[in-house]
Amino acid sequence: MRKVSILLILVICMAIICGCTMPATTPAAQPTAVPAAPAAVQPAAPAASGETAEISIIASAFDPAILNINRGTTVIWTNDDRINHRVEHLPELPSDRLLFRSESLSPGQSFRYTFTQAGRYKYSDPQQAGGRTALIIVT
Repeated sequence: MRKVSILLILVICMAIICGCTMPATTPAAQPTAVPAAPAAVQPAAPAASGETAEISIIASAFDPAILNINRGTTVIWTNDDRINHRVEHLPELPSDRLLFRSESLSPGQSFRYTFTQAGRYKYSDPQQAGGRTALIIVT
């Protein structure tokens, strides 16, 4: 029983340590929110291909919840809800780096990110309880 207790304490400590750390490096071109009202923010550069896709944040959910796009597409999330929201990439593995994180988006504000690598990218709104997630599939 003592070994089980020690093991449980160790697992809890590791979970706390892993959950409280941030990657040592941040992305070179961290995208920021693009507000509807004037403010000092810089949007990410548009995709070379010029393709864009739009996602609406409404009723505390992402619409569409699953989006299929080509590499080089810029995704634009727009807060069409009445409350503030954020958009944040959810790395799958502890070794994966955070690719995008918006600031708090007021109603009407947008955030954009250009996907340059093929893959599956889960994201959510960390401000909302329940952790609703959505998915972007890049081919």
